[in-house]
Amino acid sequence: MLAGRARLATAVVAVLALLACVGGLVTGMATPASAQVPGVRIQIDSVTPYATKGTKTLRVTGRVVNSGDVALSTVNAMLWFDQSPLTSRDELATAASEQPGERLGTRLDQPWNLVDQVAPRLRPHASARFDVKVPLAQLGLSEAGVYVVGVDIRATTPNSSLRETWRARTFLPYLPAGTKLTPVEVAFVLPVTDQPRLVDGDVVRGSATNNDTGETPALGEFAPGGRLSRLIDLGADHDLSFLVDPSLLDEARRMSDGFTTSSGTRVGPAQTADVRRWLNRARGVLASGDAKMLPYADPDLPALQRYHLTDRFPQAVRAADQASDAYQTGGTLVWPGAGYADAGTLETIAASKAHTVLLSQRALPALPKDGSSPVASLATPEGAVTALVADPSLTAGGPGGQSSPASIQQRFLSETALAAMQGGDPATTLRRMVAAMPRDWNPGSSGDTLFRTVESVSWLRPLSVGALLSQAPTAYGGPLRKSPTDTRAELSPRHIQHLRDLAAASSVLLDMLAEPERSRPALDREFLRGASTSWRRDDADAIDLIDTMTSRIRTAIGQVEVVPPRLVTLSSQTGRFPVTIWNRGSQPVEVRLEVRPRDPELLEVAPIDPVRVDPNRKATVSVTAQAPSDNAVRSAVQMEARVTTRSGTSFGATQPFFVRVTGYGQVGWVVIFVGLGLLLLAAGTRIVRRLRAAAAARRATAGGEGRATTEGDESAPQEQAPGDPARPNGQAAQPPDKHSGTPPGSQPGPLGPDMTKAKR
Repeated sequence: MLAGRARLATAVVAVLALLACVGGLVTGMATPASAQVPGVRIQIDSVTPYATKGTKTLRVTGRVVNSGDVALSTVNAMLWFDQSPLTSRDELATAASEQPGERLGTRLDQPWNLVDQVAPRLRPHASARFDVKVPLAQLGLSEAGVYVVGVDIRATTPNSSLRETWRARTFLPYLPAGTKLTPVEVAFVLPVTDQPRLVDGDVVRGSATNNDTGETPALGEFAPGGRLSRLIDLGADHDLSFLVDPSLLDEARRMSDGFTTSSGTRVGPAQTADVRRWLNRARGVLASGDAKMLPYADPDLPALQRYHLTDRFPQAVRAADQASDAYQTGGTLVWPGAGYADAGTLETIAASKAHTVLLSQRALPALPKDGSSPVASLATPEGAVTALVADPSLTAGGPGGQSSPASIQQRFLSETALAAMQGGDPATTLRRMVAAMPRDWNPGSSGDTLFRTVESVSWLRPLSVGALLSQAPTAYGGPLRKSPTDTRAELSPRHIQHLRDLAAASSVLLDMLAEPERSRPALDREFLRGASTSWRRDDADAIDLIDTMTSRIRTAIGQVEVVPPRLVTLSSQTGRFPVTIWNRGSQPVEVRLEVRPRDPELLEVAPIDPVRVDPNRKATVSVTAQAPSDNAVRSAVQMEARVTTRSGTSFGATQPFFVRVTGYGQVGWVVIFVGLGLLLLAAGTRIVRRLRAAAAARRATAGGEGRATTEGDESAPQEQAPGDPARPNGQAAQPPDKHSGTPPGSQPGPLGPDMTKAKR
């Protein structure tokens, strides 16, 4: 039976191994087939801008890229168009939301000379240009309107005889003779913005240098041909209205003299010549043209409003006003997100003393869309706000998400052409529209084509934002609409949390500085740079910038610390001891010293007033402590010392030390008083003795004078001082004469000593 089980197990193992081999073979055969997927990406670079009865040829050029994994053969491009025109802006909006292929139309693949033979073979990831030319008469257009046109790319894939098709679409205005047009005045808003890079003069983002040129990506934006240089040149060449982020000008100024990258590489002034050139060029163009300043760093106000972080927004407006004065521009204009603002956001704008805001036409659904109300007035509890109303359709591009300069140009021409076709007396009807380019718009080398085309179109007239805002606004009391797309694009909750950490660190630093108003603007601007609208959908780089700023602030906070004593001994229940605060930073601080025992019942510490500590200095604080009872006598109390801000927010490390209360003070006072008593007693005794001796001396002196008056009268009594030894004849004791050797009691007279003895 065991042998049978063994044979069964062997058979099962063999079957499983066979299945594994078969599965591996199937997988190996399926993998290449699934990986080899054909794909094509089409970009339209230029289109005949518009057509009239006199237009001879419709031309579409662009590039086809093999984005798949297999080579394509017999790649051809041919014109496609829809014979039904779009005659209203609503119809145009519907067509713009479609994907290529959703709309039926006509492909012109006959005759063969209308087809552009792009390439006989196109390898994976390779590209080729197409140029499709078709006589306009071949389309048979007759009715005025906007036609959907485009190209179809057809190619053959390996191991297949079928031809696959890929599509790209755009718009073509057609204005035959006799089409009545009311001119449309258009104000272009050209944002000059960029993501913030600098923290205290260091490049945090884009800090890697090119080994050959020594340049950083940050510098490339300012170089000739860079995005920022193209924007300034376009605005200057075509009299466009600028909307400038003052933090970009601030960073350019700080970078122009050189900087140190976050990796430690020094970029000298010789390498920042393009920055200085751009800044000088921008200064002249902004002063001489039509320009307004965005709030500093262009903060994402809708996101800040949502998360209740708008307390620094007034500083953004004040900084913009200051930059407007410095660069001689026309004031400040707030652009919240993509142009959507609720009632609270508008109130925040008005409270910040900003009076002009750029809103999307879609945010004000009750406002006419015929170009009659490009400026609106909105009431808020903080006062009225004037809204410059931008039409997002003008710069939306499409269809199918196309956003190349050519697609934006064709959408703009089509929208304005349909607006001009709405009729009305050109002498009395005024149609004005605002076209705001995207914040991150890169015009590229073909960006100039759009504005040259606009200047050549008969139904369009340029207008500045300043001139537009001079007209009387339309009072708007309708609803305010939010865009779900714009809401999803706001700064993420994760981003906001890092902003909160930065704001908390800034608050602690300001609360401990002796002169906070000197540092508050700079700290507020760092927060605003971290909250810039340019960080939308770019959390990683934004958080890197924010964390760098937060780290630097915390380092500045940590430079103020407490230096506790090693051991303090109090000889009585109440005493004082010193604690040192050391400010190693570069700014004066005003902080509190907080000293407390681990066990509050053992020792009480008197309140300590705030103390100012200058930069690179130490301050000694006298701390008064008291033991509330005899329990603390002869015990060591563990204490904690730390520094806090003026309002009591602690920071830095808590430093432990010990206070020993010996209780020797009372005994010492007893000893002192007893000693004083004994000293007084001894002194009193000596004084009494001296007084007695002095009295005895006086009496003795008085007795000697009596004998002199009765000398020779032997019967006169002789007084003897008490305690004096008996002397003959009552004579006073005389000190010995050290010179003569005369014994005491003898007087050398004329007769000498012998005579004295004889007399006696």
